[in-house]
Amino acid sequence: MNNSQSAAVLGAGTAIVDLLVRVDDEFLARELPDGRGNTTWVEAARLDELIRHLHECGFKLEKAPGGSTGNLLCGLSELGCETRFLGWLGLDDDGVYYRDTFAESGGNIHSFKYHPSKHTGRCLSLVSPDADRSMVTDLGASAEMRADEIHSSDLEGVSLLHTEGYLCGLNDRAFLPSLIEQAKNAGIPVSFDLASYGIVRKYRDDIRDYLSKYVDIVFANELEAAEFAGTNDPESMLDALAKLCPVAAVKLGALGSLVRMDSRTVRVAPESANPVDATGAGDLWQAGFLFGWLHHTAPEICGRIGSILGAAAVSHFGARLPEDRWRELRERIRTMI
Repeated sequence: MNNSQSAAVLGAGTAIVDLLVRVDDEFLARELPDGRGNTTWVEAARLDELIRHLHECGFKLEKAPGGSTGNLLCGLSELGCETRFLGWLGLDDDGVYYRDTFAESGGNIHSFKYHPSKHTGRCLSLVSPDADRSMVTDLGASAEMRADEIHSSDLEGVSLLHTEGYLCGLNDRAFLPSLIEQAKNAGIPVSFDLASYGIVRKYRDDIRDYLSKYVDIVFANELEAAEFAGTNDPESMLDALAKLCPVAAVKLGALGSLVRMDSRTVRVAPESANPVDATGAGDLWQAGFLFGWLHHTAPEICGRIGSILGAAAVSHFGARLPEDRWRELRERIRTMI
């Protein structure tokens, strides 16, 4: 598996620096009474306040490149795919850090855009004792992604566009529909991550329209799928998504996943794991699935690769795995393609 033999994947998403911290339930109850397990959108001042409280309470923060699409692209890069990131950074140290770490993972940095005055986005990822994570996000420059700054060169040579529901809430509401329509008109398949149940709740009608018109592959976890479908039955969740897209996957955590592909429903068993932190686990699951899909494997194999990467992520603190772990994963996945 190497870049010269792999498809080019363009990811469009929020380029965000993660600030990871293990916290206790008391801190979560006090600071996020309504937002546990979800993404809460805040202004920079509120995020700074939370960070200050964490320091005062003696919690240790770790910095890492993040964002759903960024995590997915880095996973695909590690597996040997050519990847590009269409995202907005600030002209600040965090922007340099994000760009350089993406390049170090093997990604192409030429589709990054830079906002002249906004800072690079940040996400405080609060990891609870049960390994769940609650995210508090200040989008910064990412909120300023604009449709008129999408260039034809961004889509040139692309075999798949992956994007995320977080882009529904941009200041320029035309960005996401414009991008996926351009991709569809160019014959480029589109995969879409529903992102969070809060996003689905707020933008359900828009998302339904995008899925029915432009999206080929849709991903959702059980909370997002339940919010979208209005039911807690996994099969019914999958049906609601599969009616709109040729390929649909619902991630069910420790219960595995359900996939509808080639008009078949496949239940994928979970990979065993010792949960440490769920940050990025769903993103790497999707990276594994897409890697299998790009190599024209059966839905069982796509889902299996997803489960392998998702389990590796949940067993590690943070979304970025060390190189020795990636070496093991590449060897294992190579036998499946």
